[in-house]
Amino acid sequence: GAGGFTLFVPSEEQQESGLYSRRYLEAQLAVALGGRVAEELVYGADEVTTGASSDLQRVADVARRMVTQWGFASDTLGATAWEGPQGTGFNSPKMASEATQERIDAEIAAVVTRAYETVKQTLATNRALLDELAETLVERETIGFDELQALVSAHAAQLPQGTSAATSG
Repeated sequence: GAGGFTLFVPSEEQQESGLYSRRYLEAQLAVALGGRVAEELVYGADEVTTGASSDLQRVADVARRMVTQWGFASDTLGATAWEGPQGTGFNSPKMASEATQERIDAEIAAVVTRAYETVKQTLATNRALLDELAETLVERETIGFDELQALVSAHAAQLPQGTSAATSG
């Protein structure tokens, strides 16, 4: 089983439209990286577990799609889709040269690195909240939205600019 599970539910409007903003996608990356970064901060890099493996797969998928399918690297790669919905696997047409593929890979890495650094800074800045949340989860295994909101408010958590405790589209 998973060491932790994060459910990130899009709004009803987003589910119906299938449209996601850059802010929403970056928030998804941050949520997915949160467990791994928290382990690093609390236990140190040498004690990080495999618990976040499915979250890391989600990070790779979302970041790749942001760059290759949704045009969120238009400043470096142009506003184009470099892959179809199924990626560039077997029997898929090759849409980018080897040089462009290297630029795509670099941009995906940059997207993930920016998200990782944002999460690390946010959790380090709010370490007391992280520790109390971890204690609560060890005791009870789950926490509801309202209780999480109350903890965030109680700690006067400092969130990255342009976000709220309940980021939406």
